[in-house]
Amino acid sequence: AGDGPLYRDVLINSNVIPPLLALVSPVTPVGFLRNITWTLSNLCRNKNPYPPLDAVKKMLPVFICLVEHEDKDVISDSCWALSYLTDGSNDRIQIVVDTGILPRLVELMASPELIVMTPALRAIGNVVAGTDEQTQAAIDAGVLAVLPCLLRHAKPTVQKEAAWTLSNIAAGPSRQIQQLITCGLLPPLVELLDKGDFKAQKEAVWAVANFMTGGTLEQVVDLLQSGVLKPLLNLLLAKDSKTILIILDTISNLFLAAEKLGETDRLFLLVEECGGVEKIEALQTHDNNMVYRAALNIIEKYFSIEDNPDLQPGTNQDGQYDFSVEKEDFDF
Repeated sequence: AGDGPLYRDVLINSNVIPPLLALVSPVTPVGFLRNITWTLSNLCRNKNPYPPLDAVKKMLPVFICLVEHEDKDVISDSCWALSYLTDGSNDRIQIVVDTGILPRLVELMASPELIVMTPALRAIGNVVAGTDEQTQAAIDAGVLAVLPCLLRHAKPTVQKEAAWTLSNIAAGPSRQIQQLITCGLLPPLVELLDKGDFKAQKEAVWAVANFMTGGTLEQVVDLLQSGVLKPLLNLLLAKDSKTILIILDTISNLFLAAEKLGETDRLFLLVEECGGVEKIEALQTHDNNMVYRAALNIIEKYFSIEDNPDLQPGTNQDGQYDFSVEKEDFDF
């Protein structure tokens, strides 16, 4: 069943699912139940094509029961099955969401057992890659309370998956971005940008870029005040051109927001204090022509201000840079 969609579908078409499901009961020995769960999860695997929907609908209620089992291997393979079933189109994600399983998956994301937490996180990550409503269902299930710990997890692979999940939530509307801010996701995001494994940092860069795209001016100010700028600019030294381009695009969007607030000069000084001006200027000699052009565009548009001793970014009592937004309805 796990050897690809061809063999999987041969088995499904041979009507293998009903007798497998019949083997699952409260008295099934746990060793045998592990084998059954693993086999059933393999029948959910692979794309091109996805498993038939009628087969999915037969198996799903059993996985919903099995994620409540006390055996970590049974839970793990059930979560992997749910991660395969959510790795697809929005209508397939919706079938899983409609079972009401998301709160249990979020609970399992907080498990100390890596074999349980990893597939639960993947499944929730897939759900928040769906529609805004599906993302909201995951938020309502409590995902934002669990993510800070996972962004700070000792294992870089977990940090990366958590940052990918966060970036998908940050791609939502401003009301969901506000929930990210309210639930305290900005500090661990900034920490990850600063000190995380590079693969996790790349996902964190996407999270910031998505936040910038969908956030209000007030939310962009919150992002700036969280200390995101310095670690973001430091990542311009990365070897990955795609990451550099995303950062430059984000910097450009920050300046567009600053223009709306009449704070362009202050933002320039803040970028300069973080060592960003010389980093962006150095990118004019980058091998990648798109990087060169993106850097040049920022320099020509925003870096031509004359040195003015009166221009200093204000700081508040906490020493954070004080970009202020008048309480008006700003809208990109």
